[in-house]
Amino acid sequence: MESRKLQKTGGSTLIVSLPKKWIKKNKLDAGSEVKLLKQPDGTISIDPGQSDPNKKITTVQCNDEESQHLFRNLIGNYLAGSTEIKVVGSPRLTIKERKTIRKFSASVIGFEIIEEEATQAILIDMSNPGALPFRTAIKRLYKIVSAMYNDSILILEGSEDLADDVVDRDKEADKLQWFIERQFNMMLENSSLSRQLKATPFEGVVYSNVARYLERIADHACRLAEIGYVAGLIPGRKMLPLAKDAGNIMKEAMKSFINNNPRKATVIIDKGKKSVKKAQTYFENKYKEEMIHPLEFSIAMDAIMRTIAYSTDISEATINYAAKKENE
Repeated sequence: MESRKLQKTGGSTLIVSLPKKWIKKNKLDAGSEVKLLKQPDGTISIDPGQSDPNKKITTVQCNDEESQHLFRNLIGNYLAGSTEIKVVGSPRLTIKERKTIRKFSASVIGFEIIEEEATQAILIDMSNPGALPFRTAIKRLYKIVSAMYNDSILILEGSEDLADDVVDRDKEADKLQWFIERQFNMMLENSSLSRQLKATPFEGVVYSNVARYLERIADHACRLAEIGYVAGLIPGRKMLPLAKDAGNIMKEAMKSFINNNPRKATVIIDKGKKSVKKAQTYFENKYKEEMIHPLEFSIAMDAIMRTIAYSTDISEATINYAAKKENE
């Protein structure tokens, strides 16, 4: 970071010089027009007036590698904020690589294949960063995750046919979580996006973390859904109330986050600790007995306790966010 001193010119006008390297890089001269953008945190950024300052082009070289490697590479570029990805074959794209490119396009928000030739494919981001602000995206993500978890409880109660649907919806949860993380990463590189996203970089950190907690709850909802029917056959039926408690804690944690209520968040953290302790006691006592389906029981209880743990993480994020806002 460079610093500059304000200088007085004329009667009362203050001016500041701009770094020579920055001027040269952006091809500016005396008389060039730049834009001053006021940010939500009170700072000002200078836009050199390029035709598309947000454009970021990357190239991915294919070397007949495993399809999951190519998919991870594409996701990595997406999260890094690339707005155009060129996938180049060696010497040409294979059928498997083309399928992976289409899978990637279907797995993320905004990226479409606009050109596909024998040797390369080009994907472009068609989304507008301001079209889905953090707050809206996190609400949508929570609705998906909450529905997944509630359906996994129904599976515990005997609705076995819901399992595949819960697992399938995890793709939508992943898609939104990746989108929120991508928006945050782009904001760090381009502060002018704060205005479009209606959030400061600190808020971006908080929303990114909460999105990650929700995505992990979605993963545990899938685990619970896959073995829930069998786990529900275990005598005693004490698991079901614990699972419902976890769902209620997640619901209250998100309510406190959306409403920015740190007092409520503190209550939820205390409640979560008690629920985890209760679940651990039940888990340990149950394992002292002979039981059917011990593996499914362990997986179900782990999913329930981790759901509570990630929900209390959301409440902690609420407290940290509220403290920051109070001190501004």
